[in-house]
Amino acid sequence: MSEELKFAIELAKEAGEILMNGFDRVRVEKTKADKRDILTNMDLEAEKIIIEKIKQKYPSHQIDGEEYGRIKGDSDYLWILDALCGTKYYAKGIKLFNVSIALWKGDEPIIGVIYLLTIGDLYWAEKDKGAFCNNKRIRVSDIDNLKEAIIYLDMASSDKLRVEEHKLFSKRLELISKHAYRFRALGLGGFACCFIAQGGYEAYFDLSGKEEVLDVAAGIVIAKEAGATITGLDGKFHGQNVSHLIITNGKIHNEFLKLLNSK
Repeated sequence: MSEELKFAIELAKEAGEILMNGFDRVRVEKTKADKRDILTNMDLEAEKIIIEKIKQKYPSHQIDGEEYGRIKGDSDYLWILDALCGTKYYAKGIKLFNVSIALWKGDEPIIGVIYLLTIGDLYWAEKDKGAFCNNKRIRVSDIDNLKEAIIYLDMASSDKLRVEEHKLFSKRLELISKHAYRFRALGLGGFACCFIAQGGYEAYFDLSGKEEVLDVAAGIVIAKEAGATITGLDGKFHGQNVSHLIITNGKIHNEFLKLLNSK
């Protein structure tokens, strides 16, 4: 385990402790794009401590956080953070949220840590070294056909789609509902990546095309190291451009791509 990975795990645990101790003092600071897209004091507090620690240990590294935005540096290394993924759940006292920390070098994912603190599961991965949950090696499922596959759909900002985009959205949703075994949608991309990595789901798809790398940067590393195939609709990996991202167990990837691109 590299120094950077150990550091990321320590950060995730520290941020997690802040969040778990903050339920009784959480407050909404402001809304973002719409009244349901909220920012809480705990988002800010948890992200601030992570940023401060990174700047102390790796002062030349860049940082991109959900709340504080991009902090430039001289290095190609970029820490991508979502200190509280699942803010709407957290603010309502629903224990469905996580801490997500990733380290990328340009468009290459290097380290991913996702801490599902309410259930005590810590997922982590490092390039070429496998994926783990609580120190146990994890792998994608062996399901090799779409009709037996559970698909996790991300529908972020689907209300903001243009007319033609919404037609494609609806068409693909109908196709998935007809050809896959089941689909799920909880709005937590990091969770989906972890569950694909562990064999619980067979695929993830950014159905709306509005997903941001902040939500899946760590999950991409974890899923990839567990054996997942990760591309866009054209079958190629596009680094930090995650619009219409597709992550599968690899065994259904071509079949799923063909379905999504069908006329």
